[in-house]
Amino acid sequence: MDLSLAKLKLKLNVPWKLSRNTSLEKNNFIITLNSNFQSEVAPNIRYQETPERIEKEFFEFKELLSTHDYEKALDKKSWAHSLRFALEACWLQEKAASEGKTLSSYLGISTPKTVSTSFSLPIMEIGNVKNYLAPLSRFQSLKIKLNAEIAWELVREVTRHTSVKLRLDGNEAWLDYDQYKKFEEKCQGLNVEFVEQPFPADLFDYYVELKKTTPFLIMADESIEDQQDFKKLARGFHAINVKLMKTGSILKAVHQLQTAKSLGLKTMIGCMIETSLGISYAMNLNSLADYIDLDGFLLIEQDPFGKVVESEGNLTLI
Repeated sequence: MDLSLAKLKLKLNVPWKLSRNTSLEKNNFIITLNSNFQSEVAPNIRYQETPERIEKEFFEFKELLSTHDYEKALDKKSWAHSLRFALEACWLQEKAASEGKTLSSYLGISTPKTVSTSFSLPIMEIGNVKNYLAPLSRFQSLKIKLNAEIAWELVREVTRHTSVKLRLDGNEAWLDYDQYKKFEEKCQGLNVEFVEQPFPADLFDYYVELKKTTPFLIMADESIEDQQDFKKLARGFHAINVKLMKTGSILKAVHQLQTAKSLGLKTMIGCMIETSLGISYAMNLNSLADYIDLDGFLLIEQDPFGKVVESEGNLTLI
């Protein structure tokens, strides 16, 4: 079995500032299985993933293949989520191809459709918002990355230049419940589609309290990883954001999306900053989602794969 790992440096269109960090480039990896099947690893430091850890664990996985079959090696230890996803993705693609099936048909889910995605605006100087938004009128929704310090100022400035639906993404920015509620009160009356992860994942009691009073749909992101108690999640959230790079498994992501829906939760398929190779796997699951947030490949200077195309804010899997 031929399995290889290659580094991929991605330059970003603009400085990518979130509540917890700022990036100018992203260091991802491409995994290739038996020459024909590829996937992408997009490490995220929020989940203690570094390029060094990815490389170390990849070679540990390769060594396991000398004494274990591929599936058993995947489950032998707790791999970095993004690495495990990519390893599993290649394996599933090969299995689907061996049966003459597409990945979605092999998984038993509907054929991917053309879908509308949101486009993201990082935390930035207020004076830069107008120019950033100028070429984005084709998108039907805008995701605004927020921190607690200038959240309202940034949202207010965005609404001066667009009337599209707003997805407000805190990335765990608020540590003070009352401070967040004051921000939320200012946002009432705006075209807010949902608010994503305003508090850290370990402040779950805040979410339980917030769900009782908020006028907005509250979505979990960092609160959902590879293992989750969905009945508990439903006490604090209205929706979940499933990302393959943090779920660590396409099979598990399908289960999470289906389980969430069975409990009345809305679902979204999201992404990290990835090329269209990584995004293409998420596109295969889009029939299971109420919302799509797959703009990661649009945030880099050059996408080397062309697996997904965007036109008028809509994404199509090639």
